[in-house]
Amino acid sequence: MNLSFGHTRPGFAAISSVRWTSWVPVLAFSLYGLVLAHYSGAYAGGADSSGYLNNARLLSHGNLIVPTRCVPGLNPETLPGYTFIPLGFIPRPDHITMVPTYPMGLPLLLLVSAQCVGWNLAPMFTVVLHALFGLWLVYRLGREFGLEPGWAWMGPLLLAASPLYIFMSLPLMSDVPATAWVTAAVLCAWKSRERPGIAVLSGAALSLAVLVRPTDLLAFVPVVIALGFSIRRWLLLVAGGLPGAIFLGVVNHFAYGRLFTTGYGDISSLLSARNVPVTLVHYAIWVPSLFTPLVVLALGLPAVRNLERRAIAALAAWILVFFVFYLFYFCTHETWWYLRFILPAVPPLLVAALLVCRTVAGRLRLTPRAWWLALAVLVAIVFGSAWFRHFGLAHMRVDEGTYPVSAAWMRSHLPANAVVASMQTSGALFYYTDFTFFRWDMISPADFHQIAAACAAAGRPLYASLYPFEIEDQGAFQRHLVGRWTQIGRFGSASIWRYDPSGVAQ
Repeated sequence: MNLSFGHTRPGFAAISSVRWTSWVPVLAFSLYGLVLAHYSGAYAGGADSSGYLNNARLLSHGNLIVPTRCVPGLNPETLPGYTFIPLGFIPRPDHITMVPTYPMGLPLLLLVSAQCVGWNLAPMFTVVLHALFGLWLVYRLGREFGLEPGWAWMGPLLLAASPLYIFMSLPLMSDVPATAWVTAAVLCAWKSRERPGIAVLSGAALSLAVLVRPTDLLAFVPVVIALGFSIRRWLLLVAGGLPGAIFLGVVNHFAYGRLFTTGYGDISSLLSARNVPVTLVHYAIWVPSLFTPLVVLALGLPAVRNLERRAIAALAAWILVFFVFYLFYFCTHETWWYLRFILPAVPPLLVAALLVCRTVAGRLRLTPRAWWLALAVLVAIVFGSAWFRHFGLAHMRVDEGTYPVSAAWMRSHLPANAVVASMQTSGALFYYTDFTFFRWDMISPADFHQIAAACAAAGRPLYASLYPFEIEDQGAFQRHLVGRWTQIGRFGSASIWRYDPSGVAQ
């Protein structure tokens, strides 16, 4: 391995052949992984993270249909359908069981990790490993599409410094794994032209990417272009993807009653042409901000010479299918970190930008030097560090750690028969505790009085686990949990409250 840029003078070639450079990437990856692990907040927290961990645990038990934790003495049919359903689940028609909402790809990966490092470390291990895997794949992608090592290493460097990539590598989320497996699928499809057997790996990677996130099926477009016209490669692709497709169909049929129905249900109502103009502006502002203005050069990809037309088509299609699809999605434009949905399209975006950058450097007769890469590393570190501080990413471990810490306190300080009102913490409560709980955001004051009366009759005390926005913005106490409440604990942003039955407002 060397760090040459290509188109170099003899003197630079000597620098590039220095043996010590072979371990520099290993050291850099190790340090990056340690930083991510140090700040990791991969716990069962809000909807996504608790949903994935709850799914993984259910998979380990071999059953995705689980009973809800209802309050004894209450008929669930007299209350709203989601009253006893934690975040990350949906109710079944029988009103007493529920199934997971989120896809099974990441839970499968968590299950494998848990067999290696245990359940406590599995979330952090899974996310950090995929973050490093994704960076390595970006380097390989650059090499396969014609970049010399020095240029190719700039790809993972830019991605590693991105605040979005760092942000999504700290909590337990599916965006970084989705990016890694989509990249692996296209990369293997491209490599299969030389080694047809690798098409099997492309099919397997694509099926896993779809299991992680159903919309990753969009990657089928660049995979088709990269694969080319070969019956043998197509059969191998299908063979590699078939086990994942069968697993997905079985899960969908078992949990949701239909082969092609997921826990997300019908998302067509979330897509609208009205979102396109504002999302385009959001792209224009935040994509260069999050991945450096260098990505704008990707617009010049069609002008790159000495690059196969199929390579240009594969990279362009890969970028466009994801960027265009999420133009219509209702929340893509709402905040900077919602651009996590287009992360699977960032590897080809960076490679395309670097291909254009190399072409421009060649036309300007700028001879690459080793210090170019050193300067790029320095700029990337400064860029990443500035955004890291700006977005307060160092607080991720503490912020997400509030969920298991508050749950542990509740296990040790609340009676075992306590009933807890919750919303934001409901998925974490389902994962970390055995408490019965109900969703305050799904009920009316009349429903709450019904629940409170049933708890009083059964001698079960009532508590609430709430975040500030639930109290201040959504009016948990004013519009849902009407009565007298006393705060008894606080852990980070989470507060624990005790209900006083004598203070019921009639």
